[in-house]
Amino acid sequence: MSESSMLGRIEDKKGEAFELGLCNLDDARCLTDMYDLFEPKKASQGLPPENTKTRQEWVRGLLERGENFLARHGDEVVGHAALIPDFVSQDAEFLIFVKQHYRSRGLGSGLTRAALERARDLGLEMVWLTVEGHNFRAIGLYRKFGFVFCEDQGWDRMMLIRL
Repeated sequence: MSESSMLGRIEDKKGEAFELGLCNLDDARCLTDMYDLFEPKKASQGLPPENTKTRQEWVRGLLERGENFLARHGDEVVGHAALIPDFVSQDAEFLIFVKQHYRSRGLGSGLTRAALERARDLGLEMVWLTVEGHNFRAIGLYRKFGFVFCEDQGWDRMMLIRL
């Protein structure tokens, strides 16, 4: 991660240092490497894709269309968040993945904060996401930042935050 793309350093709940930064197509390989090792595959709504080629195309699509953020521990990418903006409707879809070993340590909060700040900078009015109804850890994170459910049905639930 170059100095110009670094958003800052954070210390997790265990006192370990992590770098948060923007990422782009130059980071495709290291981001794909994270998802290649990510378990379980298809962890949330079929993502990350299980098939290697499909996973590479998915990562490339996120990098081409979205605003992307990485969390690094040394040289290892351990977390990724993306905003997929729609400037016509003034909103963006949000997604976030943190490797299992690094969850519940504050990295999800750091990535979410960076993404929401960027959404505000872009002049977006709303950020939305879908989450599996039983993913209580993720739901807790989203609620902490002000996301609310906008419907009550189905396995996958939609949440949004107005900026």
